[in-house]
Amino acid sequence: MKPFTTFVFLFTLCVAVLPPLIVAHPTNVTKLIRQACAHTAHKALCVDTLAADPISQGAANKTGLALVALRVASQNASDITELIKASVNDPSLAPAVQQGLSDCMDNYVDAAQQLDDSLAALLAGAHDDLSIWVNVAIADSDSCEKSIQGFKTEMSKENVKFRMLCENALAIAKAVAVAGN
Repeated sequence: MKPFTTFVFLFTLCVAVLPPLIVAHPTNVTKLIRQACAHTAHKALCVDTLAADPISQGAANKTGLALVALRVASQNASDITELIKASVNDPSLAPAVQQGLSDCMDNYVDAAQQLDDSLAALLAGAHDDLSIWVNVAIADSDSCEKSIQGFKTEMSKENVKFRMLCENALAIAKAVAVAGN
């Protein structure tokens, strides 16, 4: 599927599915976010990320929070791609660094697509597929890290944050699969 077609499909699907998931009493949101983040390895990042997202504030269950966590990770991959685009052709960078960043850009374009696929998998209840797609996105980040290994760049910090966001999203999605909500 072409990226624009995929985006339109996922956006339409989210608009159709999210409203029932986003109706909750505001006083329960913090408790729900903390419960969902209790399943994650990076609890503070999870709570901060979900609490900052307006959709999370109204999520009625962990499925809604898993959707938000996956969307945030996907957006982070897109943001990293844009960051790389802005610096990959910097003439002051060594050719090896430029090549490493170019490889990273390819990896993050793929990672964003895989996370978009994982959103569709969550909505379809295909939890095994979701796990595969998120793990492949994490592997893309690892490949990026290997391609810039030995060079001082900000990408290492971005790779770590992306990995943590993906791990959190995967943990929340697994909790949804186990609990069924």
